[in-house]
Amino acid sequence: MNDQNALRLAAHGKAEQMWATMTKNEKVGVRFGMFPAAKMQAAVSEGHDSKEISVALMNCAEKDGGMRA
Repeated sequence: MNDQNALRLAAHGKAEQMWATMTKNEKVGVRFGMFPAAKMQAAVSEGHDSKEISVALMNCAEKDGGMRA
C-alpha cells in the first residue's frame, strides 16, 4: 500500500468518526460543501490531509442522504 492509499484510508476512518459526532446543522453544511472549521482543524492537527478529510466527509454525506448543489 502506498502513502496516498494510506492517507485515504486514514481520512475515511476519521471522517466516519467525525460524521457520527456531527450535529444536524454541521451535517447539512457538509451536504452543501461547508465543513465545520473546528473539527477540520482538529483532524488536520492530528496529521490528516484536509482535502482527503473533505472528500471522505462528502462520501459520508452521500451515503447518508446525498449531497446538495
